[in-house]
Amino acid sequence: MKKFFLAFLPFLLYASVIDDYKEKKYDKICVSKNLNTSDEKILSLVGISCVKSDKLYLLPFIINKLKKTRLGRTNSVYFSTIVLQKKLLYGFLFDGFSIKGFSFPKGDYILSVVFDNIKKGNYIFENGIYIINLSQKIIYFYKNGDKMIIDEYKNGKLISSKWFR
Repeated sequence: MKKFFLAFLPFLLYASVIDDYKEKKYDKICVSKNLNTSDEKILSLVGISCVKSDKLYLLPFIINKLKKTRLGRTNSVYFSTIVLQKKLLYGFLFDGFSIKGFSFPKGDYILSVVFDNIKKGNYIFENGIYIINLSQKIIYFYKNGDKMIIDEYKNGKLISSKWFR
C-alpha cells in the first residue's frame, strides 16, 4: 500500500495544477515549487501560466526541462521566443539596440505584438513613447526607471498596463 501511495503522490501534487489551470488561477500555478517535476505536460501548464500572469522569470528554468517530447520542445520554443523578445525590446528601449535583423514565430503575447510592430517600424515616437496604433487598440511602449511599460488602450480607456525588467 505504501508503494502505491508513493507512486500516486506526484499525481496528487499536480492534480491541483490541472484544476487551477482550468479555473484560470495562473498566479497560483506559476511558482517555483511546481518546477520539481519531469512531467512535460505539467511543466508546459506552468509555463503557459507564467506567460498568462506575466511572470516570465521562471521560463528559463522551464525551457531547459522541456526536451523529451514534441509538445515540450514546441512549448520550449514558444517560451524562449518570449524571453528573447523581452530582452531584445529592453535593449532597444534602453540602449537603442536594433531589432530589425531578428525574426521569430508570430505570437499573440503582448511582447510579441510590440516586438513585431517595432521591428516593422509601425509606430510613432513622441516624447519618449512608442505609440503603436492597431485596428482595435493603441499600445504605448516606454520606459520608467529600469522598467519597460506597455499600456494598452481601447476606445480611449486603459485596458491593460504591464511592466517588465
